[in-house]
Amino acid sequence: MFSNRTEYAIRALRELAGTTNLLRSEDIATRQHIPPKFLPHILSDLARAGLVKAARGYGGGVILSRKPAEITFKSVVEAVQGPLTAYDCLAGLPHCEMAKDCTLQPIWRRVQTAIDAILLSTTLEDLIAQERSEA
Repeated sequence: MFSNRTEYAIRALRELAGTTNLLRSEDIATRQHIPPKFLPHILSDLARAGLVKAARGYGGGVILSRKPAEITFKSVVEAVQGPLTAYDCLAGLPHCEMAKDCTLQPIWRRVQTAIDAILLSTTLEDLIAQERSEA
């Protein structure tokens, strides 16, 4: 359901949340054990979504563009992998032959609603607070 890109994006954002300085993609990748060839593309997606700001050139890098409490996991997921749908029929994709009489669809809707609620209510700040409480 969640891609590696989503995990890498969350780990990169977590690294950025620990500083007020610009960080280079290479440094984030090294510290968070993210394959360096993937991270620039992920950071580009995060920048398009308004979650990070990028500065090019010597001394450039990326920085959070919002406070960690304002970055929801849902916004991260949607930035790097698009809308998350628990089941194809909920995304408006072609329905199966049983779509009219499907007894599973209400259950998938409940699952989707629960996933959306958790992702929307969980922020980068929550992750940081959890890490602090476990330390």
